[in-house]
Amino acid sequence: MHLSMTKAPAYPIRSLRQAGAVLKARRAARKISQKQLGEMTGTAQSTISDIENGVVSVSLDVYLRLLEALGAELSATDRIADPGQP
Repeated sequence: MHLSMTKAPAYPIRSLRQAGAVLKARRAARKISQKQLGEMTGTAQSTISDIENGVVSVSLDVYLRLLEALGAELSATDRIADPGQP
């Protein structure tokens, strides 16, 4: 039996709002509530809500801990220009 690995889509993060949207999408895909994620990571549910809504900046350590709990990781790539930009 041959199992192929599918590559998860990459999401560009260029703002707090985008970082929050990625976190929210990952959390929703795993069917984990904000409260559950908070319990898993020692982060207040209200803080997770603020992160997902792009209204608060947290340390990289906190963001990485949340991503790890969701089975994700942060990576850096060369920036691709937006369409219509030189």
